[in-house]
Amino acid sequence: MKILSLTLFLALLSSTAVNAANPKHIQRLLETRKCEKCNLKNAKLRGFYLRQVNLKGANLQGADLNGADLKGAFLRDTNLVDADLRNANLENANLENAKLDRVKLHNTVVNDRTVLAKKWQRIFSIVNQKVTNLDRKNTDFMQTDLSGANFDDVDLRNYDFTGVNLQGASLEGALLSKTNFENANLKDSSLFLSDIRHSNFQKVNLEKATLQAADLRGANFNQTNLFKANLNQTYLEGTQLINSNLNKAQIATSYLQNTNLEKAKLDNTNFFNTDLRGANLNNVGLKKADLTGANISTAILSNSQMDKIKLGGANLTSVNLKGADLSNLNLNNTDLSGNNLSNANLSGTKLKAANLKGVNLSNANLFQADLSGADLTNANLSNVDLTRANLRNANLKGATLSGIKLNFTNLCGATMPNNTQIKCE
Repeated sequence: MKILSLTLFLALLSSTAVNAANPKHIQRLLETRKCEKCNLKNAKLRGFYLRQVNLKGANLQGADLNGADLKGAFLRDTNLVDADLRNANLENANLENAKLDRVKLHNTVVNDRTVLAKKWQRIFSIVNQKVTNLDRKNTDFMQTDLSGANFDDVDLRNYDFTGVNLQGASLEGALLSKTNFENANLKDSSLFLSDIRHSNFQKVNLEKATLQAADLRGANFNQTNLFKANLNQTYLEGTQLINSNLNKAQIATSYLQNTNLEKAKLDNTNFFNTDLRGANLNNVGLKKADLTGANISTAILSNSQMDKIKLGGANLTSVNLKGADLSNLNLNNTDLSGNNLSNANLSGTKLKAANLKGVNLSNANLFQADLSGADLTNANLSNVDLTRANLRNANLKGATLSGIKLNFTNLCGATMPNNTQIKCE
């Protein structure tokens, strides 16, 4: 039986001391080849000859075992979470009750005498493409537990993972296009930089999941739980997110052109600098959402709740805001030209110097709104409630004012539809 050289021992000692491995435990391993319950966390063991070592109950979390020879090793109850076992030899090894969450198993060598739980045998088969293309849709994964699996960079296209438990799994850089995840559990999982185009994630639990920089174009996320999910820098053009829960999600600097978010929950969601042109946001909840710098041009926001929303620097031209609740917002100096604000609630809203040229405000509520200096040229203000509103120096040239309420309204210096100017008393 070979013995680890002094050189390897010193290399191991120096490289792991900083990373929490216990030097005394390393010495014990080398001298006795037995190191039960040892602390070898983050140890650098790449390519090491470790045949038939006893590491029962040892902590090898995050250890680099890439290419290591662990043939016949006793690894029962070991902690191998986040460890790298790529290219390692695990023939005849015993991994009974080992913790293998997010362990890398690409090109790992096992045989029929390797003791490995069925869950990890199945994950090993998927990672190393032991499942044929024909079996991808026919393999019965229903209610299967694949939690903690590491599928980084794995080709999972066309798989049917309906109802599968993938909580805490890592699928970074994976190919997931046209894959079915309906009703699956992907809570706390990572799909960073994955290709998810045209996949089915309907009714999936993606709470606190990471989908940053992923390509989700054309995917179905209807009725999906994305609470506190990270969707920053994602591609979501044409994606279906109807009735989904995106409360407190991060969707900054993402692309959501023509995305369907109808009836979605978007309270406290971060849309900073996001492209939402043409998106369907009909009947959504946007309370306290951050749309600073977002491009919402031509989007549909009718009947939406927008209490305490942040819209600084946002592009709001030609938006459909029919029946939307925009009360008490700060929209000073905002360009709202081309908008449909009919039946909208703008009570108490600050619209100082706002551009409202040609805007449809019919039947809107502008009670106590500040419209001082606003441009309302050719706007439709029929049946609008302007009670106690401030229209000082506003431009109402060509505007329609039939049926409006002007009780206690400040019209000092305002230009009226017939181009006459109201004198201040």
